[in-house]
Amino acid sequence: MRVLLVNPAKRFKGFLGKTRSLQPTVLPNSLLYIGAVLERGGHQVMIWDQQVDDRKSTDFFAAFNPQIVGFSVSVGGIIYEAIEQSKEFKSLDPSIKIVWGNVHPSMLPEQTLAEDYVDFVVIGPGEYTLLELTDHLGKKGTPATLAEINGLAFRDNGKIIVNPDRPFIQNLDELPDPAWHLVPMEDYWEKSLNTSRGCPSKCIFCYNPPFHKGQLGEFSAERIVSQMETLKNRYGVTLFRFFEDDFCHNRPRLHTFCKLVIEKKMKIRWDCDARAGLTEEDVSLMKRSGCASVGFGVESGSPRLLKFIRKTAKLEDIKQTFKLLVKHKILPKLYLISELPTETVADFEATKTLIKELGNPPYQYVSFLPYPGTELYNYCVARGLEPPKTTEEWAAFISQPDCGIRWSEVPKEMTAEFKQKLVKYYFWRRTFFALRHGMFSFYIPVNPSPKEFFRVIRFWWRYYVTRPITGH
Repeated sequence: MRVLLVNPAKRFKGFLGKTRSLQPTVLPNSLLYIGAVLERGGHQVMIWDQQVDDRKSTDFFAAFNPQIVGFSVSVGGIIYEAIEQSKEFKSLDPSIKIVWGNVHPSMLPEQTLAEDYVDFVVIGPGEYTLLELTDHLGKKGTPATLAEINGLAFRDNGKIIVNPDRPFIQNLDELPDPAWHLVPMEDYWEKSLNTSRGCPSKCIFCYNPPFHKGQLGEFSAERIVSQMETLKNRYGVTLFRFFEDDFCHNRPRLHTFCKLVIEKKMKIRWDCDARAGLTEEDVSLMKRSGCASVGFGVESGSPRLLKFIRKTAKLEDIKQTFKLLVKHKILPKLYLISELPTETVADFEATKTLIKELGNPPYQYVSFLPYPGTELYNYCVARGLEPPKTTEEWAAFISQPDCGIRWSEVPKEMTAEFKQKLVKYYFWRRTFFALRHGMFSFYIPVNPSPKEFFRVIRFWWRYYVTRPITGH
């Protein structure tokens, strides 16, 4: 079977008329793993990553004539892109099977399948679910019926069927390496790797616990290093980003990983996100193995609000971890959430105070979104949130400021001013903080060369000069 995997992205027309992704590009790892499993199963696969590829649906239809088109649909404005392109492929050939996966359809499979442009929904991680569906549609004989495919939702004579969940893969080492050859690797700034799935934390605003059913799976330290060596040898990669909520959750794995990188003298740089609470030993090993930056979810500087959203990390943990990172010259980044339900002006001021106490480090400040399936979403529904009734309504709902309702008591003008300063000064804030604390490794290439110098200049020009603040 011919399978096209699509990573939708919001794009804008930038410098010299070229279209660009609104966000710095990261590898579409979920699709790369799915592609690898499908290829291992004997199927033909192409990946259309719209972050880096501005071709049209008609181009892929003419060149590949896909029989199955799978969309990775998370949340936000990309739902619009997925809707539009699903309809386009159906108009080109009504026999094409459209499959949606990732967070949004996994949380709302019945509502997604109410749309006539979606034929199947893959619930949760999709490697083996999509493989079995593709085998079935290709009449390989196994599985014989759609009802046998765990993790699949589909329509049967107008009735929507949601099969039982697929067993969670806890040992991710059983997966093949991502199908990196299916994307233009040179167009990605940091080469991101997913080394685990799920999260040990139970924050009530996050989609991770319901999406992964509260379970945790991971690659071994040896397999992570093996993948990094492959990327370095095959593509010359020396800059890695571990793209998951908490790379450091398993301390023995973290230590083994760092020691392997040190022993192999890999000469790489890597960034990650982690939970506050790292120790001196953790941070020292991370620095020696090439760690240059760590982001961690602070969400708020208010102990009351942290307790409400069930953040297990305390402010003392955050401050201590921050000090350790600065001591070892690893750039810390904070992730904050605005407009959380019950947030007061006092909570908002506590967040600003925390930022000042930490020396005005770089931070990202995003608006609260009531993700379906989360406990905080149910909290909002119980207090007046009217859930969208269609996929199109969800796209409009999530794309509008505050999702149309303010759950915070903080005046809109206060948060708007705070965000505006963040967008305007983020690059300079990060640069001055890093240079002030001697964090030069964040900016100096691992292997300096004219080619690497111009690649860095091109990236900063693309995302900090030609990129609009909002819109396409």
